Amino acid sequence: MISNDNNTIQVSAPGKIILFGEHAVVLEKTAIAASLSLRTTVTFTPNDKNRLLLDLPDIPDFGIKEWSLDDFKKLGHFPTDIDPLKPIECNQDFAKELTNFIDIKGIHTFLFLFCTLTKCNKAMDIRFSSALPIGAGLGSSASFCVGICAGLLKALDIYACGGCEQCKSTSEGQPCNQQLNLINQWSLQGEKIMHGTPSGIDNAVSTFGKALTFTRKNGYSVIENGIPPLRILITNTKVSRSTKTLVEGVINRSKQFPTLIDPVSNLIDTISKQCITVFDQYHQDKDYDRLQTAMDLMFDMNQHLLSGCYGVGHSSIDTIVSITKSLGFHTKLTGAGGGGCVITLLKRDTTDDQLNQLKNKLVESGFESWEATVGDPGVLVSVIPN
Repeated sequence: MISNDNNTIQVSAPGKIILFGEHAVVLEKTAIAASLSLRTTVTFTPNDKNRLLLDLPDIPDFGIKEWSLDDFKKLGHFPTDIDPLKPIECNQDFAKELTNFIDIKGIHTFLFLFCTLTKCNKAMDIRFSSALPIGAGLGSSASFCVGICAGLLKALDIYACGGCEQCKSTSEGQPCNQQLNLINQWSLQGEKIMHGTPSGIDNAVSTFGKALTFTRKNGYSVIENGIPPLRILITNTKVSRSTKTLVEGVINRSKQFPTLIDPVSNLIDTISKQCITVFDQYHQDKDYDRLQTAMDLMFDMNQHLLSGCYGVGHSSIDTIVSITKSLGFHTKLTGAGGGGCVITLLKRDTTDDQLNQLKNKLVESGFESWEATVGDPGVLVSVIPN
């Protein structure tokens, strides 16, 4: 096996979409989430400068930042006695101390994970690149956290399994389940810094890949058979929104009008569960036309319930739904709604010309789109000899 001490570690982690169940999950219902072919890539290269270098080329005006490792060690609440096999939340006093270095929550997450796992005993150049838009509800922050955790644990030879052949491999591949659980738990601690009380579904999808079911009561469960080869078009409305405000709005409606909202939530839950049934049916008969018909119907139903009953729609989303419908496609919001991103279910035989026609119409209306597949592998790790 090649030692990780002097070699570059490369990690990629997928983004995510919510297929069905957003917002209803807050009301104890089922959500279905899936990984995307759009990924974040992170490289970890050792240096001999006793410094941490961070390069984020996708963030305008960020450039490259460098910090002395000794400066972190001087902090009054620097983490010194933490077991890397037992993930913990960031100490709030340490989080405040990190603001002296930079006042960006996402970078606080990065610095917390780096300092906690490495104890600042390993100098590195760390570079990120991502095909995921930031703040669009596609799990960019979770893929960021998962990439950090997976790469640092690999670089430091920290393995929940003790170091099995699968985890110590230098070829690109997914760590074993024990290691994936460790990566997932650490990445959740990072997500807490950015989002307060995240559900954990974003980092779980980015870690394990494929598709997951999720309820607040039972947490997540990987859909072991995977997900059919769905083609989707992701469109960014470019409308910012507050997830917290939108969630609170749904909760308030549920409290004020339970006899109206409860049946809506139950129907959304039924759609999520029916999605699993539809997937299972496809795995048995490979009848894509039946799959497409069912998914189109469930997209339409879920969209109307979210927008009309929960009130998390937006005029920009309505415009995209109308444009895609005029060309024979079905669209729904994904995530918080109120703007953000929407997903359009493409047909298996959608041609390049048809796709370009759709994209051009969306661009003319001021939107931006990317084609993607769903159900991609979770976090992948490899070693590149220097």
